[in-house]
Amino acid sequence: MPVMNGTRTSAVVAALLALLVGMPTARAEDPDARGDKIARCADLTAKAQSLLDAAEAEPDKERKVEAYKKCRDVAREAIALDDTNADAHFVLFATEGRLQLIKGAVPNPISLYKVQGRLDHVLELDPQHPAGLAAKGGMYRQLPWALGGDLDKAEQYLKRAIERDPNSIGARIELAATYRDMGRAERCDALLEKAIAIAQEQGKLHRIAEAEALRASLPSPR
Repeated sequence: MPVMNGTRTSAVVAALLALLVGMPTARAEDPDARGDKIARCADLTAKAQSLLDAAEAEPDKERKVEAYKKCRDVAREAIALDDTNADAHFVLFATEGRLQLIKGAVPNPISLYKVQGRLDHVLELDPQHPAGLAAKGGMYRQLPWALGGDLDKAEQYLKRAIERDPNSIGARIELAATYRDMGRAERCDALLEKAIAIAQEQGKLHRIAEAEALRASLPSPR
């Protein structure tokens, strides 16, 4: 086998380095293009949130399902532009969860794992995401103990959600339900009164109905 002399070896190494430098690599995205994607994602996320709000308030089941599906599609489009947007991921989580509930899907460990995984991803992206914290608290309240339900954890998450978003209606209703389930109904009334007041200001009649229904479920004071 011929032995390369030092000059030839250096030339080969230089050629290889030149080849490697010329090889295609993962190029950094142009800052302007990245900024444009982020802005478009934000616009689509706001649109998806509006669709989610409309779907929540829609009384007709068929129109509600269609609104949720449209919301889901817009949220997915937003995430495709910016996978780090916690709001977009939350809207997708909420929409898919609502669609499952409407379909009457029976919760099982696999589906719960997927739902929790999507919600956990929201909180990984933004540990202080108000709606994410509220949803996490709601899951801890609503799940049976055998599947991870924990009323103390529910209370902690829901309190944090209200701290991050003082105008949160859902977190207050869910926290009141948590206190009811804990046997501490005396703490519910103030939460529900505030939730109703905020819902009236925001024109969210379905939220008022939720709060009133929960209040009707409370045990009568002795």
